[in-house]
Amino acid sequence: MATAAAAAAAAAAAAAASAGSASIPAHFLLMCTGQLESADIPNCRNAYCKLMLVSGNDWHLVDGLEDGITQIARQSSCSDLQRLVWNFPIEVTYKSTNPFGWPQLVLSVFEVDALGRDIIRGYGCIHLPIKAGRYVRKVRLYRPVSSSLLQQFTSWVMGMPAEFTDPRLPSMGEGREVTRVSSSGSAFVQFNIITKDMGLFGYSETPGPERGGTLTSDGFHLM
Repeated sequence: MATAAAAAAAAAAAAAASAGSASIPAHFLLMCTGQLESADIPNCRNAYCKLMLVSGNDWHLVDGLEDGITQIARQSSCSDLQRLVWNFPIEVTYKSTNPFGWPQLVLSVFEVDALGRDIIRGYGCIHLPIKAGRYVRKVRLYRPVSSSLLQQFTSWVMGMPAEFTDPRLPSMGEGREVTRVSSSGSAFVQFNIITKDMGLFGYSETPGPERGGTLTSDGFHLM
């Protein structure tokens, strides 16, 4: 009888331990909704944007799309604010166990010229906010510059300015120190961030402040 009781107690303890371990999540979640609102690019009458989300090897997409392309937006002739408005939705959910490789949003803005050619007008990149909350961020846009005056003249004549062969390059650090670029404008993105179970992995889940202004790509708050 004592042996049977001990065996039953051991089985119950094992079952309780198994149930407890099963309740611990194997990863944390990052949920992001929002929209690519608009862009302010001097001397650009129309443009569309290709966007993609780039993340590290430990990050896995649970729901949503990691890339997209907006409609062609044109500047309004009836407004003094000459912005290109897209209001393109963003909605993704990731899971991970490691914050390394936190997802980044990469933008590639193109203008369609009179001959129907796609001309690069700017690249931009920004990390998704790391705290829960609502954010409106200003992303600086830039485009690469040809390495010589001859190449710049040839690009101008052919109507094909220099562009990156890999659109993910703005999210990478390797080789950026030798890349020449020039500023070309800015884009505005709205983020709504929700995190889940990050505290169980030792990371803070304190909500970030709601931003009524804008945040630049280097993290400064602009009213």
